[in-house]
Amino acid sequence: MIPYRDPFYMERIIDVKNRHRDRLLVLDNVHTVAVGFKTVNGYVLPIPAIVVFTTNKFPLSQLPFTQRIPTIIEGFPTDVVELPHFVPYQNTSEIANRERYRPVPGGAEIYMPNSPTTGGFCTLGMFVHSTRPQDNPDDIYLLSNAHCFYRPDQVIFQPESQESSNRIAYASRILNNSYVDAGIAQMLNDGDAEPYEIIGIGRPLSPYTLNLTNLEQVVVKSGRTTGVTYGRIAYLHADADDKRDQIIIVDIDRAFSDHGDSGSIVLMESGSLRHRVVGLLWGGAEIYTILSPIQAVIEEMEISLITGS
Repeated sequence: MIPYRDPFYMERIIDVKNRHRDRLLVLDNVHTVAVGFKTVNGYVLPIPAIVVFTTNKFPLSQLPFTQRIPTIIEGFPTDVVELPHFVPYQNTSEIANRERYRPVPGGAEIYMPNSPTTGGFCTLGMFVHSTRPQDNPDDIYLLSNAHCFYRPDQVIFQPESQESSNRIAYASRILNNSYVDAGIAQMLNDGDAEPYEIIGIGRPLSPYTLNLTNLEQVVVKSGRTTGVTYGRIAYLHADADDKRDQIIIVDIDRAFSDHGDSGSIVLMESGSLRHRVVGLLWGGAEIYTILSPIQAVIEEMEISLITGS
């Protein structure tokens, strides 16, 4: 049996990573610890490893003993990846899904003015309902990132505009904690929402929680800046300085995401899981994109996704 298909093996490596996470994160230049396949000379091997991301990768001989990352931790191999810190995506001038949509589908540009002269661009990921008892369960909200909304009552335009006719929603609640970077905004007119369509992809389906058997499988997203792109599931249970249990996607052929794609919904691309929702994109670094697992978003934000059957 391939180790990563053994449920006990999968649970064990995640447990070991979690118990050693804090001592790894305090090492110089280390910013993220995850679980994924080991890479040797550019080739991805089907060997699950505890993966450590560092801004500077040095040979062991140049590091003091106290700063060395062990090659084996409780029987599991480690892998070291040199990468800058993951950062939230903000503005960019390159645009794919910028046009005005009515009704508005997932993947479209949304614009949040910060002042009379500056503003922020993000992506409307998809639509949701609130599950809080005090909220109307039929009201429709758009889902994006917390860092896209500058304040709790932020006005949202679609597309970039200052015209009142292009106002579509007001931010209702935002949450940027250890597990999610998420925000929802109530639609001013439910008829302006197209909840069963993501631009260039189609209908989003029910949420799916990734596990180690999904490593190297392909995902898809539609974002304001880069449009429809494909990536591979590279690392799971990624713990950074300020986030826990995140998902990391690696580019295929072209950039999976860029600034302005924050808020995009990430879906499985093919097979029996095709178009199942897996995460909410919030940032990246070089060839990698980072997202919050969709189940964490649902639970932390107290929402339900509006999806197809």
